[in-house]
Amino acid sequence: MFKIDLHIHTLLGGDSAIRPDEVVGRARQVGLDAVCITEHHAYDLSAPFVQIAAQENFPIFRGLEYRAEEGHLLIYGVTAGRGDLLPGLPMQTVVDWVNRRGGAAVPAHPYQEGMVTRALGDRILGLKGIAAIETLNGSVRSDKNERAQWAARQMGLPGTGGSDAHGIQALGNAYTCFEDLFHTEWQLAQALRDGRYTVRGSSADHRSQALGISGETGSGAQFP
Repeated sequence: MFKIDLHIHTLLGGDSAIRPDEVVGRARQVGLDAVCITEHHAYDLSAPFVQIAAQENFPIFRGLEYRAEEGHLLIYGVTAGRGDLLPGLPMQTVVDWVNRRGGAAVPAHPYQEGMVTRALGDRILGLKGIAAIETLNGSVRSDKNERAQWAARQMGLPGTGGSDAHGIQALGNAYTCFEDLFHTEWQLAQALRDGRYTVRGSSADHRSQALGISGETGSGAQFP
C-alpha cells in the first residue's frame, strides 16, 4: 500500500499554521509514504516543496484546492494558478477544464457547511467527469463524511481521504491507500481515475470522542 494524505495546507497558502519544514517529519511519524500539498487556488504556491522533497528523500506531490461557485474542488495533475482559473467559476466548468488537461478533479468535503461558499451538497450528483469524491476528510464531522460516501455510492465513484490539515497535529488524520506505487503528479491523477485505492483514518468528531472532548457526533460509523 502507498499511503498518501491528499489534502494538506501550509503557511505558503496563507490560511494554515503548518510550516513547510515540519511536514515530512510529521508524515513519517504517522506512517505516511507521501503527502500532497493542496494550497488554495495556486499550484505555484507549493513550489518550495520540490526542494524539501529532494532534501528529505520523501515523495511530496502538489495539487491545489479551488473554490468554485458551488463549493471546493481538489485538482491533481494540472499546474493551474489564479491566471488559469478565476475563483468562483461553476464547478462543472472547472472539472471539464481539468479533464481536458489530463488532470483529476475531486470535490472536497462536499457536505461541509459554514464555508466561504455554501456546501456543494446533493448538487454533486449532477456533476460529470469527476474522478472521485473526498469521502473521508479528517477535519469534517462523520455525518458529513457519511453523506459524501453515500453520494459516491450513488455515482459509482471511488472515495479519497485527506486530513485537510491546517495544523501539524491534524496531518495524517485521514489518508488514501493506493494499491500501486507512482512517482509523478500526472501518475497521481491517473491513479485517482483508476480507483485502485481505499481510505483510512477518522472524522473530526470521532477523534474528539476518543480524547474525551465534548462535541457533536455523527452516526457512529467506524472507519478502519
